Amino acid sequence: MLSRTRIPLPLQVVLAAVAGAVSFAIARVVCTLARGEIHALPFAAVLLAVVLLFARALGILYALPIGTAAILAYDWFFLPPLRELSEAAYTLLATFLGMAVIVGTVATVTSRRAVAAERARGDMADVQASLRRLALLIAKGEAPERVFAAVTHEVRAHLGSDTATLFRYELDGSTTELACAGLPAPAVPGELVDLVRETGRASRLDSTAVGVPIVVSGRLWGMCSVGSAESHLPPDTEVRMSEYTELVATSVADAQSRAELISSRARLVAAADEARRRIERDLHDGAQQRLVALALRLRTAAHDKAEPGEMAEIGTDLMTVIDELRELSRGIHPAVLSDSGLRPALRALARRSPLPVEVDVRLTGRPPQAIEVGAYYVVSEVLTNAVKHAGATVVEVTVTEQDGCLHLRVHDDGSGGADFAGGTGLLGLKDRTEALGGTLDVISPAGAGTTVTARIPLDPGGGRPSRDGDETQR
Repeated sequence: MLSRTRIPLPLQVVLAAVAGAVSFAIARVVCTLARGEIHALPFAAVLLAVVLLFARALGILYALPIGTAAILAYDWFFLPPLRELSEAAYTLLATFLGMAVIVGTVATVTSRRAVAAERARGDMADVQASLRRLALLIAKGEAPERVFAAVTHEVRAHLGSDTATLFRYELDGSTTELACAGLPAPAVPGELVDLVRETGRASRLDSTAVGVPIVVSGRLWGMCSVGSAESHLPPDTEVRMSEYTELVATSVADAQSRAELISSRARLVAAADEARRRIERDLHDGAQQRLVALALRLRTAAHDKAEPGEMAEIGTDLMTVIDELRELSRGIHPAVLSDSGLRPALRALARRSPLPVEVDVRLTGRPPQAIEVGAYYVVSEVLTNAVKHAGATVVEVTVTEQDGCLHLRVHDDGSGGADFAGGTGLLGLKDRTEALGGTLDVISPAGAGTTVTARIPLDPGGGRPSRDGDETQR
């Protein structure tokens, strides 16, 4: 079929009517000349073949008026009686041609809609297949570089553009090209890169360059752009690209989560190693040497039959060593936490604090031991920061249970300004909380105190065990 997609439909309707009129004139001449010379059936077959050829070549919109005109000419000027063209004949001819053009127009519109719907279904299937290929790469944990290259390749193939490029916006204001598909690759206009960065929205300079932002965890991370040197990009380019930029954002977020998890695990291992080294050092340099010295003194005293005063002194030194061991054990795991639960342990922690501490614990039953320990050390570390760094006068500790989670809030009225990069142990608390499946947040505006909140699932697997029945800690 000849291509007529560039001819507007109204003009094609006019051309179809003209084609019908011309067909009638030509067929009239042929039928008049052939009258009485050619048998009716062979001539009708030839005429039908010609109409079918026009239908095949030009489509239904042209075939119907041409065929109608040919049939009328055959009927009027080949078959008896021979008709003259009168006003009534012209009216009848115009009526038949008009009906043929109308029917052909309706058929053409219906056919175009069907073709468009079929093309849309095909495009949707292609897009879904493309997105599935990318999603599979992300699910397999492929390196971001491979995902980025695959995205630009799929975007370029889907849109039929000359190029597709992926950029990352750096914190220093520069831009890094991560992947590009299409050769040769014309430079993406810097104005487009800056426009997307400034507005955070999909933008285009003209119909040959489009950029769509990539947002990761609520922050503008980068941009995907497509370019076409000659053909114009369709108006829905931005919408069609958004499905791919969302997958890029998912891939980046996934990669960042894996990196953060690896870093968190490394920090936990390093913190555990440091804690073991500290305990070993404290035992070796403190309690162990004192105990060895006391053992030697006891052996000497027994050999020399020491006086009661000397034995009493040895006993005092032994109690000092016991106190040191008890203080050291507090940094490992306080006995009151294991024996009595979180509220008594926090009460004991508050009594030892040089600052006034208000403790409010409202739990139904006892949480799992790991959660109690995690909550205890969050409060302990935040109290230490409030005393050493914040210059606070009072600290409030609140522990509640809601929606299957333990909610912990520690607030002081100090100087504020605390963050995870400040070397105050908050990053370690965040790692410990996330290791329990929870979250930890810090709000610490300068001069307005610090509020640390933690949310820890009581039992991610289902029901929560309680070691002491349903006793409420209050």
